[in-house]
Amino acid sequence: MSSSSVKSRIVGAAAKFFSQFGFHKTTMGDIARKIHKVKGSIYYYFDSKEELYNEVLKQELSVIERQLDEVIDSESNPIEILKAYVKTRLRLLYEAKNYHETIRADFIEPYGFVDNVRKDFQEYERSQLLKILSSGKEEGLMEFSDLNSTANLILMLLKSIEIPLFLHDEYKEYHRSIDELISMLSANLQRNINYQSSLG
Repeated sequence: MSSSSVKSRIVGAAAKFFSQFGFHKTTMGDIARKIHKVKGSIYYYFDSKEELYNEVLKQELSVIERQLDEVIDSESNPIEILKAYVKTRLRLLYEAKNYHETIRADFIEPYGFVDNVRKDFQEYERSQLLKILSSGKEEGLMEFSDLNSTANLILMLLKSIEIPLFLHDEYKEYHRSIDELISMLSANLQRNINYQSSLG
């Protein structure tokens, strides 16, 4: 079995254990037994459990980014892309249990070892929102006072509802309301341009 294959198996097993039992309750021994390896063999690929968790989270968010890229690259207009992006983002992150673990840890003992991964994902999201909003304005479908501020506020709004939706497991309960929130957000951006047109 190749080195990359073993590493992939380690990460896959770790992802399942971390998502089910959390970072602290999962041991390297648990992961090793799952893939029928001695614990020491895992340290050949990862120096610590923190490094392994970092890789698990990185891969989890990379999968989400690839799926969000498909939304961004669709042939829809920017308004519809924004709606689809927000809806898809929330659904994918609801399923990302290791991401939830990092949010929960913020209230107890922040996982500083994943700061760079979370920061990279935030920057990815910000760049995608900027792309959507820029296209919307260029095509005359959206109007807002400041591009950067609008992107940042949308991102802050999305992050502010993660705790109740993910940690309190209220995503399914508020599923329809999420659709309404997305519609209100996009409608507000459209209303601005319609209002400006009426002044002309």
